[in-house]
Amino acid sequence: MGLLNMPSPVLSALDNWLTPFLPSSARLVLWAALGAFLCMELYRVLSPQKRIAEIKLAYARTQQSVADFEGEFQEAWPLLRRMLALALRRVALVFPATIAASLPLLLIVVWLDSRYGDVYPPPDASVGVKVSGDFKGRWVNGSNGVPHAQIVDRAGSAIADVPVTQAVSVIQKWRWWNVLIGNPAGYLPDDLPFDRIDLGLPRQQVLGVGPAWLRGWEGIFFAATILVALMLKSVRGIA
Repeated sequence: MGLLNMPSPVLSALDNWLTPFLPSSARLVLWAALGAFLCMELYRVLSPQKRIAEIKLAYARTQQSVADFEGEFQEAWPLLRRMLALALRRVALVFPATIAASLPLLLIVVWLDSRYGDVYPPPDASVGVKVSGDFKGRWVNGSNGVPHAQIVDRAGSAIADVPVTQAVSVIQKWRWWNVLIGNPAGYLPDDLPFDRIDLGLPRQQVLGVGPAWLRGWEGIFFAATILVALMLKSVRGIA
């Protein structure tokens, strides 16, 4: 489990509790609202709101001065430089708070991808298994309920039998970024002659209509997050 996966058991428990009462789409909207609220409130608390509002007002006034300017182009350079300086100053002020405030949303996104992402296929369905290097793989439904990816070399000799304990599309050797985001299915042993297995598992579909790329959790979640964040920005007067 990576650092960003640590809240996942709690979030899963809450989602399980909500499941009898709300469909998947409604739960995703609820998680989006929670993530947007935490992000916007953290940003409001951590960012210098008064100073940002002052810079925003000064930028608008300078912008209007540029729009009303009727002199030579060279004479407008001081106003243009001031606009650029104000814009960069605003970015510098909001950047630290923006990074810190995005953490709750990032935690939720990491959890959602494992919760509402890949799923096991039906028992009779075929799953593509792609292996790095000069190897081949095939999907095998285990008798104990845990499917496996059987890996063979070009001669057909067995190389490895990798259990797929969680529905994930990639199983690979441990990498440094797994300190942050872990793989719930675990990792390949270091002594294997290949580094990665890609599994063609189906994705969960939250919506029953629309193109395939829009039916997953991402479309509903991010659309609801943006709408709620914009609403909170207006209601709370966040600069």
